[in-house]
Amino acid sequence: MYDLTIIGSGPGGYVAAIRGAQAGMKVLLVEKDTLGGTCLNRGCIPTKSLVHDTRLLQAARASAVLTGSGALAVDPARLLARKRQVVAKLVGGLGALMKGNDIEVVRGHGELIGPGRVVVRPEGGGIMEVAARNILLATGSRPAVPPFIPVDGRRVQTTDEALDAEEIPGEVAIIGGGVIGIEMATIYLNLGCRVVILEMLEDILATEDREVRVLMRRLLEQQGVRLHLSARVQAVTAGEGGVVVRFQGAGGPAEQLSVDRVLVATGRTPVFSGIDAKGLGLAMEGLFVKVNSRLETSLPGVWAVGDLVSGMMLAHKASAEAETAVACMIGSNQGNHMRPIPRCIWGPTEIGAVGLTEDEARGAGRKVRVGKFDFQASGAAQVMGHGIGFAKVVGDSDTGEILGVHIVGEHATDLVGPAVAVMTMEGVVEDLARAIMPHPTLSETIMEAALDWNGLAVHGPKKQGR
Repeated sequence: MYDLTIIGSGPGGYVAAIRGAQAGMKVLLVEKDTLGGTCLNRGCIPTKSLVHDTRLLQAARASAVLTGSGALAVDPARLLARKRQVVAKLVGGLGALMKGNDIEVVRGHGELIGPGRVVVRPEGGGIMEVAARNILLATGSRPAVPPFIPVDGRRVQTTDEALDAEEIPGEVAIIGGGVIGIEMATIYLNLGCRVVILEMLEDILATEDREVRVLMRRLLEQQGVRLHLSARVQAVTAGEGGVVVRFQGAGGPAEQLSVDRVLVATGRTPVFSGIDAKGLGLAMEGLFVKVNSRLETSLPGVWAVGDLVSGMMLAHKASAEAETAVACMIGSNQGNHMRPIPRCIWGPTEIGAVGLTEDEARGAGRKVRVGKFDFQASGAAQVMGHGIGFAKVVGDSDTGEILGVHIVGEHATDLVGPAVAVMTMEGVVEDLARAIMPHPTLSETIMEAALDWNGLAVHGPKKQGR
């Protein structure tokens, strides 16, 4: 009898395993593929490795002080080798953590057959039924591909194939202008590819602040990206010579384009391998497993986290939910109270955001005041040669509550962290303004944006009426 059996070893599964073991639980972790799940093996980490390495080439070519940079080129084989090395090192580290915490790991297929019961089919063959006081479902998600798009893995790919492809295409069409599409577009642009983005909605990065989207569109177009917004893809036809994509814009005639490769980046959908929701009577919420504030499903002793449940499909959300679920298993009554969950995007420049956009805050009826500070006024940004971007604080003008923070620019994904911490502690805008940030660093941009909320930015222009 196990205290906790977990199906899936992504950021939700392995964090739950460690937390359970730390609490004295006897833990079994079942993984059909490789430790770390999609994020580590086919998602967050591989993407960021490729963005980082290809960005080095662009930085060298744009440098005003380096010579001979025009002769530089990316070696695709070495690019992939380093990405695989990074992934392998982190997977190995997870294996060591599992061993160090006395967590039993079985590589194989796990199937939930009822409360307290899991059937495991190990990779080497055989079958065993496992009894557990608690079962955590953490099976993650997979690329969501429209049924009319034939993914062959070579000409037409999802990120599963694209992040391990050895050939660099001359021209690529990306179907989808969300986070995945923009990050993959950045990699292709850095490699010198021509890029077309087809987005069904009226804008890219629909969840982000309007000003952030405007700047990101401008940066993409400056790098030569052809953006087709409100574009509905009708057909994708692959041949030996390339791929033909047929689409229709808003109210316009049907168009088509020919490219070397198509990347399908139309979102992700939960994985229900080993989970017969209907047969088990597992309550659903649309495509997702329905859970309460404790992450409990409708089946007693069965919990679910991460991409299986509604909300943002983010690794750190899954990990936070895993910690909550395990805490509740051992007696906590705290539940999954909504803590601020940051969003991070590695595009032509970085985006780090948390909370409501300005439009969302106004739409919710809040009395909104905005503070903003441009990177071009930051000494650190100028030293780094990255003066494009801004930090923006959205706050309630009556209470000072921080409703949202939106940063776009160099290291924005790191810079949003302090804002998340202050919001988690229920701090107000003035708390961000009072914090002494080291000089010269980009962290000063958040302080200045918070100061600007009261019209008191030191290095920004004077606000009207102040």
